[in-house]
Order: sequence, then C-alpha cells, then structure tokens
Amino acid sequence: MHRAALAKAWRASPSGVDDPTSERLDPRDVAELDWESPLAPMNIAAILQTGTEIDHDGLRRALAERVGAVPRLRQLVQRSPGRRRRSVWTPDPRFAIEDHVSTASCPPPGDENALLALAAAEASALLPRNRPLWRAVHVTGLRNGGALILVLHHAVADGLGSLAVLGQLVDAPTRRPPTESGTGDEPSDPGNSAPLDPDDISVRELF
Repeated sequence: MHRAALAKAWRASPSGVDDPTSERLDPRDVAELDWESPLAPMNIAAILQTGTEIDHDGLRRALAERVGAVPRLRQLVQRSPGRRRRSVWTPDPRFAIEDHVSTASCPPPGDENALLALAAAEASALLPRNRPLWRAVHVTGLRNGGALILVLHHAVADGLGSLAVLGQLVDAPTRRPPTESGTGDEPSDPGNSAPLDPDDISVRELF
C-alpha cells in the first residue's frame, strides 16, 4: 500500500491519532522509547514496603480498583506506519490486571539488600510494548513484612510524575455516590484494599 494511503488508514483507524480516547506522546517520551534497548531499559522502580505480609489476591483486587484512577496505566503505545511515525497513548482493549501483577521470592537472606537487588533486576527487564508500560511484583520470602516492587517506563512516569502514580495506587479509591440500584459505582469491600493501607506503607524510589 502506498505510504499516503497507510497514513490515511492510520488516521481513520480506531487507534489512530484522531481517536478522541487517544493522546499524542510527548517527543521526549518518543525518544526514550526509540533509545531503549535490552542493555538500556528506560524504567524506574519503587519499593512499597508494609509492616505485615501482603495477601496476593487482595493486592491484585486493590490494584485493579486503583488503576482506574490513573488512565495511563490502562493505555498502551501505538505507532503509525511509515518513516515519520506518530505515536499515541490509546486504551488497551485487552487490559487485564493479571498481566501486570506477578509474584517473586526474595533471595536469601530476605533482608533489605536482597530486596534492593531484586528490585534492581526487575527494573532492568524490558516492559512488553504490547501492553501498558508497567508491572507490579509482589515480593515474598522477606524476613519482615511484605513488599511490592512497582516498575514504570519513563514515558509513563515522566508525563504523570512517579510519585503521583504511587499516590493514586496507595490511596484508597474514593467512594462514589450510589446509583439508583445501589450498585455498580461503589468500590468493592474495603477489605479488598487492605494490602495497600497507606498507614502501613513506606515508599522508596530507586531510579
């Protein structure tokens, strides 16, 4: 297909730059995506530590609730064909929280240095480009308490602010007014959010 026709098809497509649900990437974010390689991942990582062990199912439910407050965490990057590519953030139609939350055992002896080493390794692994550019790793096997490693691509963190993202994930979702049926808009049982109680979390941003 001729390049002009490809560009026209891209603009007309549901995932193109004319889609009102899409947003053009900042040129700096595009550059970071272009420069990235397996030897130079463009990620940042933060460790969220809790005083008690984290229930994995509860954690996954809590994150599923809270990513709704950060639309970028449900968007992926799509790029137009051709030499002068245009990149947009567009909603991931196949978004699933299970694709972003995993479990890893902290290496012995399960102390702070071992946790930091694990976080550095997670931050050094490329994030898949076919899904939103973040992942959360539930760390088990610690001497004390629990931990969650959050990895964000710079293209996500630079535009929103990594601390702002962390704040949205840590804070409990705001309860909306009930619908006429009394269901649908209210968050689920607050107990589902207990694994990310802001009063029980300390945050360390790595890089």
